[in-house]
Parts: sequence; C-alpha cells; structure tokens
Amino acid sequence: MSLNIRSFFLDRSGEVRAGWRIVLFMVAVLILGVLLIEPLSLLPGSLSFMGNVLILAAGLGATWVATKFLNRKPFTAVGLALYDRTPRDFGAGCLLGFLMMTGIFLIELGLGYAVPAWRDLSPLDAVWVATGSLAWFGAGALGEEVLFRGYAFQTLIQALTFLPATILMAIIFALAHVQNPNVTLLSLTNVALAGLLFSIAYMKTRSLWLPFGLHMSWNFSQTTLYGFPTSGIADASRSFVVLKQSGPDWVVGGPFGPEGGILATFALIVCTWYILKAGYMNAPEGIITLDSVEDLVPPRRATGAPAS
Repeated sequence: MSLNIRSFFLDRSGEVRAGWRIVLFMVAVLILGVLLIEPLSLLPGSLSFMGNVLILAAGLGATWVATKFLNRKPFTAVGLALYDRTPRDFGAGCLLGFLMMTGIFLIELGLGYAVPAWRDLSPLDAVWVATGSLAWFGAGALGEEVLFRGYAFQTLIQALTFLPATILMAIIFALAHVQNPNVTLLSLTNVALAGLLFSIAYMKTRSLWLPFGLHMSWNFSQTTLYGFPTSGIADASRSFVVLKQSGPDWVVGGPFGPEGGILATFALIVCTWYILKAGYMNAPEGIITLDSVEDLVPPRRATGAPAS
C-alpha cells in the first residue's frame, strides 16, 4: 500500500511527478499572493498596478521555491537567465509587437475606421504617460509570462510533450480572460492564438525574454501609442491619443479592442509563422532549463585544455 502511495506522488526516479509539481507551484503562488497582498498594498501606486506587481511577485517567488526544492535547479532555469542574446530576444519581441499593432492601426486608419487625436499633452506629461504605461504593461506582461509560460507550462511540456501542452495552456490563457469586459468568442480565440505565439516564442529560444517583449510591446502599442482598449479595458490616461473608432466589430474588435477582430487574428498567425521560420531565433548551447541534464553530463572540455 505504501508503495502505491509513493508511486502516486513520485516517478521511478524518485522525483515528484509533473502534475504534482504544477499543483505545488500554484499552491505556492496562492500562498505568496496572500502573504504579499498586505505589504504591497502599503506601497504607493494604483490598486490595479499593485495587482500586477502582486501577481508578478507571487509568480517569481513560487518559481524560486519550485525550481530550488522540486527541481533542484537555479531560479533562472525557467527562461529568465541573462546571457548575450537577451537584448536581441527582448528587442526582437518589442519590435514584432510594435509592428503587429502598427499594421492593425494603419489598416484601420486607411479604411477610415480609426481617427486618432493627440491629447494635447505637454512633453513632461507625455514622459509620465510613457513611463507609467511601460511600468504597468511591463509588470502585467512579465507576470502573465511567468505564470503561463514559466514553471507550470514548462513542467506541463515534460508531462505531455510540447504541442499538447501548448494547446492546453493556450486554452487556459484564453479562459483567464473570459471575465474581461466586452469579451467575445473571437476575442477569446485571438487570446488563445496569442498564447500559442508566446509559447512558441519561448520554445524557440528557451527564454521568456522574447515572449515578454512581444506581450509588453503589443499591449503598450495598442493602448499608449494608438489609443485602443487592451483586452476589453479602455484607459485613456495611459494613452497619447483619443481614438474614435467605427467599422464592424468582427474587423476592428469593437470595445474589446483589436484583439477582438480579424485583423489581430491575421497579425498573430503571421508573427507565429515568422518566429517559427526565423533562423536567428534559437536557444544558445549549454543553457540550463528545467529539463536539461547538465548535472548528469560532464561539462564539455575546452579545445586544447589538458585532461584532468
């Protein structure tokens, strides 16, 4: 009986099974969220911004606990390591997110569906809007990437392999937005496609910096640069412009924003195809991931170095 109970929780190697590791990770997220909510509420900032910070802090804390005690790996093994390709990965993500949303905006502008008007901000006001928006969208995007493309997703890959894990996590990512204002079936489909894009971006580089750049830049460009709602949430205070929209909702997304329209569907599919085909987007050799075996394989000896 004890053997059956042990095998229920542990695999043949004596390691905690992937499903239980995910459960323990989510429990750690919840516990840390409860523990951090009071001290974070004392810090300056809006409640919504501190909510983003809370999710990010709980996700990072739970990741540290899970990687250290369940996997015996460094915290950065989930794709948070800094290496020579990090600026390129993050920069490419930011550029691609900007280009996708700019393409959507220009099409709507050309069709007469989007008419922007500058908010008459002073240069100092514009700096404050940009800085606050980068902090807001940056904390929100990184928090979601840690939760949806970090430890839980990467552990799910070990259990199910990449494609089933990616599809399942994309569905979960979409369902996490089901309570957003003005949600539609098409908007949830596009959120799921974004989840697929971010997961593929992680897997291609084995780093969260590319999907983080994509996610943050998409949201920042969407609202701050062009005045669209982001995932159904309109916040004029985070935008440089006031945008008047018209046109069919299935094209422009309606009150949910571009993510609720077919233009976003096309942009997400094209960007996913590009990342899959881009030869320069790849994982560097020798990086430590949750499933790497650097503790089992001796390090490669440098050429010309004497044998030990």
